[in-house]
Amino acid sequence: MAKEKDIDLDPELEDELSEDELIQESLLEDGESNEISEGEEDNKQLDSSKILMLVGLGILAFVFFFFFTFPLNEIVRSVLAESSKETGIVLEAKEIHFPFFGRKSFDSFVAQFASGTVIKAEELSFSLSLFGLMSSRVEGDAEIGFLKYEGGEWSVQAKSVSFPIKISSIDDKITRWNGEGEILLSGGKFFESMEIPMLGSLKGHEIKKASFQFKIRSGKVMIEKGLIDSSIAKIQFQGVIRLSDSISLSQLEIKACASLNDKFAQERQDIAGLVTLLPQENGKICIPIRGSISSPKVDIPNLNQLGGTNSNIQTEQPSVEPNPPAP
Repeated sequence: MAKEKDIDLDPELEDELSEDELIQESLLEDGESNEISEGEEDNKQLDSSKILMLVGLGILAFVFFFFFTFPLNEIVRSVLAESSKETGIVLEAKEIHFPFFGRKSFDSFVAQFASGTVIKAEELSFSLSLFGLMSSRVEGDAEIGFLKYEGGEWSVQAKSVSFPIKISSIDDKITRWNGEGEILLSGGKFFESMEIPMLGSLKGHEIKKASFQFKIRSGKVMIEKGLIDSSIAKIQFQGVIRLSDSISLSQLEIKACASLNDKFAQERQDIAGLVTLLPQENGKICIPIRGSISSPKVDIPNLNQLGGTNSNIQTEQPSVEPNPPAP
């Protein structure tokens, strides 16, 4: 049998082994500390993510609460009341639906001016971007059901009016506005009207449909295409309205061309006969309209001889210069 022998280690080798053991122990301790520090950092990151998530949920909850429970309807009613005091134009509505998102609407809306003019709408709804309004822009559309205008000698009603519009910049002065839009009307009827040259009163006559396409540029409204289809005639408009800060003083430069409705021409043969004496283009009566919105003027030659009647619409008469005195 082999004999076991004890091996004596050199002291220097023992010292080296003990140093190796110490280094390994220190490395193990460093690894454990690194694992602990990495775990702490991960926990800190998780805590930060949770905090950010909670803050985000809180903000979303506040926005949801603000948008869907804030009483915008009553605020709008208060704004209308304050505006009425400042401008003298009484603005009222029986019911107001003014959500932050979506279409806004007014039921039984009334605007009454100091002059006595009243505009009524059974239903008024519109879609506008509130963020756009904050940046002085308007882009949206309005729809009006049963619109009625009463002012002076006029009383007119329309079953429906739609008004898509886009204005790139809103300023205190309307002469600085720029944009474009369209007005569409149907089911109109005159209940009262002033006396119109040759036609007389428009009371009882209807507007089947009407449309106006326009652009607003540097203080001018350019009517690119206008059409009124009525029980009297079909009228086409084109021209420019030079805006004034006072709307009633805005200047008109419009050309209106009309062709009589067959039924009306048969009922009013006197007017149909007189129409043939007026200036015509392509078989249509064409009349320039000038003056201001509050005081329009039509250039109809020899209107009095054609049976014109007194009205608030003025006619332009050619000026006659006096003959110079004989030498």
